Amino acid sequence: MDRRSEALAQLLEAALSEQFAMPANELIQAMPIPIAVVHAGELRVLAVNELMAQVLHRADAAGLTISSVLPPAHPLSDPRPYRAVSTSGTSVASTIVVDGQTWEWFIQPLKGMASIEYLLTGLVAEPAAPLETDVARLRETNAAKTEFLNLAAHELRTPLSVILGYSSMLAQGGLSAEHQKLAGSRIFEKTRQLSRLIMDMSLVGRFDELGPSIATEPIDLVELLEPMIKDQQRRFPDLAIDTRIDVPSAPVRGNPYWLRLAIRELFDNAIRFRPGPTGRIDVTLTEAERHWSIGVLDDGFGVDPQMQGQLFKRFARIETEENRHLVGMGIGLYLVQEVARAHGGRVSVDSRPGVGSEFRFELPRK
Repeated sequence: MDRRSEALAQLLEAALSEQFAMPANELIQAMPIPIAVVHAGELRVLAVNELMAQVLHRADAAGLTISSVLPPAHPLSDPRPYRAVSTSGTSVASTIVVDGQTWEWFIQPLKGMASIEYLLTGLVAEPAAPLETDVARLRETNAAKTEFLNLAAHELRTPLSVILGYSSMLAQGGLSAEHQKLAGSRIFEKTRQLSRLIMDMSLVGRFDELGPSIATEPIDLVELLEPMIKDQQRRFPDLAIDTRIDVPSAPVRGNPYWLRLAIRELFDNAIRFRPGPTGRIDVTLTEAERHWSIGVLDDGFGVDPQMQGQLFKRFARIETEENRHLVGMGIGLYLVQEVARAHGGRVSVDSRPGVGSEFRFELPRK
């Protein structure tokens, strides 16, 4: 911790050692760095200032446990540093990256009490990077762009080759009516794949819209969800797509364009990653104390628990013998995660190979 954050921690510690009441809460809000007070035993967020709420993308973090506020892959969600400080009574600090911003993350026990009941955790922005670091970041950005272009070229090549092959056969003539129908069907199938890839490519360039400044408006998730489900039922009649909406309305503030995209990706994931055109998908909308939860349960391929950490990474694809034939840029579930975060929510998964997957998309209640 630098001297500024250490002085702020000592000031708050003095207030808390007397009484955890309004003066301490006012002090927390006045602090110029993202900061929160966490219960040492329950790892429950007791107080959080606006700066930390912005970093967490959760204005409703107070009163929730760390694990319920943040997804498992988030740097601040690991319970081990909190437990270590609570046990040893010694502060820790490390460098982390959250949403592209580099921070020094510190956890300090609040002393002056009979036992360690509270932990102070906060973030201090790293100083401006030297030129060498800027060059390194530019190289990383360039490498990511090269990776994207190589992946796009690879994914586009296969459907284009099939389209060119069948188009050439049709142009030459001489095909029977049955073979013409087959060629047309294959061209249509691969054109749809191309359309999906092109849309994915266009979305990659718009991910910077998914931040705290995202445009929002009042939305009813019931009204958003019901027509989308009916559309999927119409398009995939061989799938048993069942719905359970437990509430008459589910008001949130959100961006309807991005929310539709995220929910559609969850539907698309459940429809594509399965052995055949038949099966079952259950869609639910339920209410919790502080959030709404959209669940999509399928009986598809499922994902090995050891690989599930890769699901929400950009350009990451978990290839198996069963899904190798499916095209994609590996951005669908990454998009779902970023949309959830931009709305102060989260996405989680429970999956088993050969059984299926359940994704839960949670948004804070209005």
